[in-house]
Amino acid sequence: MKLKFKKRCPRCDTKLEEEIVICPKCKLNFQKFDMATNYEAKLAYSEGDNDRVLLRRGCPSDVKKWKLLLLTIFLGYTGAHNYYVGRNKRGIFFTVFFIIGIINAIFTIKNITLNSDLGQIFYFLVLFWGIVIFMWIIDIIHIIFNRFKIPVSLPRK
Repeated sequence: MKLKFKKRCPRCDTKLEEEIVICPKCKLNFQKFDMATNYEAKLAYSEGDNDRVLLRRGCPSDVKKWKLLLLTIFLGYTGAHNYYVGRNKRGIFFTVFFIIGIINAIFTIKNITLNSDLGQIFYFLVLFWGIVIFMWIIDIIHIIFNRFKIPVSLPRK
């Protein structure tokens, strides 16, 4: 009989059957994992306890999907949706390259040119602005189809 793998463990990435409640490799209890919250993950990040945090697809109970989707659609290119769920490093990446893109747009509109070396570096960084816009569109799609990864954690005991 061939086993059908329907899910993966978010901690150790082991392929598992749908009925499995506890991962045999890392001992993660999926019922407790389903109760994990984003608020606890933000607390764990602030305390430097990153080992407690796992990324979960779909929204936990304390993250509203409609709010996440609206933030992503209207302010996602600035990284607002990443800050909302506590993915601050990714949010900073979005914000920095959004600002670089805005500065580049202003320079282009005002027809300001930089000296050759600085200008080449600056225009190279604008490539990342395009990557951020691409990632923004991908994030919108992931949120719609419950594929966006949100950090969650169980309360510390």
